[in-house]
Amino acid sequence: MDPDLQSSGTLSLDVLASGTAQNPLVRGQVHLQDVALSTPAAPLGVQKLNGTLDISNNTLQISRLEGEMGGGQVSLGGSISYKPNLQFNVSLQSKSVRLRYPAGVRALLDGSLVLSGTSDASTLNGRVLIDALSFTPDFDLSKFSDQFNGSTIPAPPGLADNIKLAVGLQSKSNLSATSSQVSIEGQVALQVVGTVANPVIIGRTDLTSGELFYRNVRYQLQRGIITFDNPSETEPVLNVSATTTVEQYKLTLTLRGSFDKLTTSYTSDPPLATADIINLIANGQTTQEAAAAGQSTDSMIASQVAGQVTGGIQHLAGISALQVDPLLGGNQKSSARVAIQQAGDEEFSFYFLDRFVTARN
Repeated sequence: MDPDLQSSGTLSLDVLASGTAQNPLVRGQVHLQDVALSTPAAPLGVQKLNGTLDISNNTLQISRLEGEMGGGQVSLGGSISYKPNLQFNVSLQSKSVRLRYPAGVRALLDGSLVLSGTSDASTLNGRVLIDALSFTPDFDLSKFSDQFNGSTIPAPPGLADNIKLAVGLQSKSNLSATSSQVSIEGQVALQVVGTVANPVIIGRTDLTSGELFYRNVRYQLQRGIITFDNPSETEPVLNVSATTTVEQYKLTLTLRGSFDKLTTSYTSDPPLATADIINLIANGQTTQEAAAAGQSTDSMIASQVAGQVTGGIQHLAGISALQVDPLLGGNQKSSARVAIQQAGDEEFSFYFLDRFVTARN
């Protein structure tokens, strides 16, 4: 059907043809044994497909067809007509199918889907229930957000581009997912549209609770909303609040917008100026406390710059940690130090404004 379709397995035919060349009558059976079908663009393929197709003139009737998909079980039924052109009306029932999409997220799914149409234009519709949600072991928050920047390269046209999606995606109950950086709980009510080659998620996710760890500070996630409103690409838009406590201050950070245009607002109890809240998050001190401790101007600049570039450096250079030490040995005239921790416990220390640079293993 398509040059990108990858297949393996065995087909056994038991077919009888009669009638005339202009009007042949064909009947019999096709047996499938351990058949696998997949395309490079599709997030899932089918394996170990076994069953029988009954041939009646111009139609293949699926009488028994079962296999595996994403480690779960699938069964198919329906019919496929091959004259005057290829048409299909096939239903699929799935149980405990594991899907890794988007990258870094793993879901356990039960579904009921129907594929109808032709090889040139078809639709996959139905409903999928999310039974469980988790993050993969290599989940990284910055890499996860990068996949929603709209810079993906389109794949060459193929069969997967001709299958439109209209699939409801809902959580069975309150879901929870945890990684070393973030843990969340919430409910999902989404739609998967687009095509099999380029699926797009729209809808809404409600976050009920969770935690986020950033620069060794624990943030308690309050109720938040993530919406997916762009029908052309998967683009999550956040409206999420998180709280943390530094010294006697309860700080609240509110994030709004898409990942590439994210804005943050700050509040505190007791009230503080925004600059003081940012200094508390970055250095554990208010501006007044830092000044009283003798923090120099160049140290403040170093701290602010480091806070802005931390995420980018970690993502591009594979650095596991970046820490700012505004004061060296309590000396008011000393320059700021930025310590960068890499894999293998290599540590590099750069001293701003001086020409002294150290590196050690």
